[in-house]
Amino acid sequence: MTYPPRCRLIAAEELEIVHDLAMQIWPKCYRRAIAPTQIDELASALFDLDRLRDDMDCGESFWIVRVGDHDVGFISARLDGAVIRISRLYVLPDYRGYGLGKTLVRAAQDHFGPAQRLAVRVNKDHETSVDFCLRSGFAIAREIPTQLGQYGFTHYEMHKDLRN
Repeated sequence: MTYPPRCRLIAAEELEIVHDLAMQIWPKCYRRAIAPTQIDELASALFDLDRLRDDMDCGESFWIVRVGDHDVGFISARLDGAVIRISRLYVLPDYRGYGLGKTLVRAAQDHFGPAQRLAVRVNKDHETSVDFCLRSGFAIAREIPTQLGQYGFTHYEMHKDLRN
């Protein structure tokens, strides 16, 4: 892998990069939980460009991480009082385990400045994501039932204290 990775804040005109990455990553993350006939439809709805633009208009910021000549992951987050809320954090499978998720989280922290806490929701059954968060210093704060189309999930809301 070419290092160092480059992480950058993107503009609304670049949200297609997020959409394209999500369409590669998201279906693989949920292939065991969602029927194959529904997964593309749900991914398309969740990462619809108009929806992403609306999120950006409501204060969500997006970053892309690039390795060499390839965009390989993204994060979106917003500041909610003293809490940085991470909405989306995805890295292509072949690029996981190289610290790119942490690089993206750090980009959000640096952008929003001093905050008391990071918060993220993670699908309870997505062990890789839960493990990443636990290794990164997050703790499970509570479980949240979530409905996505006809599918019911349980998410963990996970927090990381930034005050030390």
